[in-house]
Amino acid sequence: MKYRKTILSAALVIMALFYFGDWLLRNQFEGPLASRHRRTAKLQDDILSRQRDLEKARKAAKALDRFKSQSLPSNPEVARSLYQGWLLELVGQVGLTNPKVDSSEPLNRKGMFHQLSFSLRGRGTLAQLTRFLFEFYRADHLHQIRALSATPLQGTDELDLSVSIEALALAQADRKDRLANRVSDRLASSKLEDYQVIEQRNLFGANASSDATQYTFLTSVNYVDGQAQAWFTIRTSDDILKLREGETLEIGAFKATVSGITDSDVILESDGERWLVTVGESLTEAAALPPEF
Repeated sequence: MKYRKTILSAALVIMALFYFGDWLLRNQFEGPLASRHRRTAKLQDDILSRQRDLEKARKAAKALDRFKSQSLPSNPEVARSLYQGWLLELVGQVGLTNPKVDSSEPLNRKGMFHQLSFSLRGRGTLAQLTRFLFEFYRADHLHQIRALSATPLQGTDELDLSVSIEALALAQADRKDRLANRVSDRLASSKLEDYQVIEQRNLFGANASSDATQYTFLTSVNYVDGQAQAWFTIRTSDDILKLREGETLEIGAFKATVSGITDSDVILESDGERWLVTVGESLTEAAALPPEF
């Protein structure tokens, strides 16, 4: 009996030592160690955050230095006069007709910079517009085009242009009486020839150099003196061609003979092929007819 009590007491002592040791390990060693790890991780996060903030500050300072060098002169009235003169000179170089450049009063933005707005109107071809945009973005000014509209002028290859421009004059600009004269690196290519592909595209609809067949429509079939006439309207010039059977339709490089006219359809024959055009359709929408038709 006494032996069993001794064993039980020893077991209790061992259990007590185990729990005490576990408590001691967690509270005196593992706890402080984990707390130290957490503090270390937090310090490392703080260091990374400060490094990121420092990098942002460096980039902001670098950007500010760049903006100072691009800015219009710090005096807003001088900036307004010089920049408007630069726009007029650019319009003259490009060759826009009926040019007009206006500006509004500079807006003071909390003493940090002045915002200047300009509007430009004129007429020019797609090639001239392309050159204008090239020269505009090639100039290393602190400016941007806020809006641009280009409306084709009927019967010509010219566009009616309207451009809204915004420029900034920083209070800390590094110049007071002149514009920046550096070349910008914003363009994808520094060669105007690389942008001439734009001129080859019909971006603004009909013009004098476009394929006139897509703007020539069969607008009606009328009877004059008992004979059917097919009326074709060329929408680029508003010309109306009135043709009877056997007469020739010639639009640019396209040439066809009117071989048949019904109340709503016209059959055209060109280079051995026959095409059916229905009232309301353009020549490019004509359907090819099979030989047996």
